[in-house]
Amino acid sequence: MTLLNLAAIGSAPLSTHPYPHAVLHDSFADHQDALVAEFPTEGFHYDVRDTAEPGRKRYRTYNYQLVRFGEPDQHNIGRLSPRWRLLLDDLTGTAYRTAVSAATGADLTGTVLDIRLVRYADSCWIEPHVDRPDKVVTHLFYLNAEWQPRWSGALRVLRSADIDDCSQEVFPLVGTSVLMVRTEHAWHAVPPVTGAGPHDRKTLLVHFARPADAAAGPGQR
Repeated sequence: MTLLNLAAIGSAPLSTHPYPHAVLHDSFADHQDALVAEFPTEGFHYDVRDTAEPGRKRYRTYNYQLVRFGEPDQHNIGRLSPRWRLLLDDLTGTAYRTAVSAATGADLTGTVLDIRLVRYADSCWIEPHVDRPDKVVTHLFYLNAEWQPRWSGALRVLRSADIDDCSQEVFPLVGTSVLMVRTEHAWHAVPPVTGAGPHDRKTLLVHFARPADAAAGPGQR
């Protein structure tokens, strides 16, 4: 059984403005409601960097590592539901890699995967940033059954480092995902979640990264 909609991912229409990216609304082939219900509630690590440091973005998120630059975290994977383990099998398979390469035009040969689940609770955010050069393509999957604009926390596709210079907002609704090709101008951010909603903002984050820089730890995200 394949949970990803590989046909939709592989044929995703790539926009070139303000940088190469694609927004999909049919990312899962099946069982998306169950994936929402079975999204882990425990085992997340609180990561925060509130102080500005040269070359490092500031953020506040809760993370649950599944694969760290090609190395599976067997303990965390073992705590997933069987359905989530099937999804992880899809993400680490050749067919998914081929689909992402077809959609983005990126050469993913030799890249390794970094995969984690991310929760944005009240006041969690990520400031405007461009991903590190080792991250070739990023794929963000969203896992919320509902999301209201007044809760904030939508992904902002930016034209510049200004969080208000927004080209597009993407709400974290299940089935929606965003493919982003890393460039020097691929600015994006998540403004602070208000905490007014009934659930945390839930994300599945996939990076295709060059292994030469795979030693970077959580502090280098």
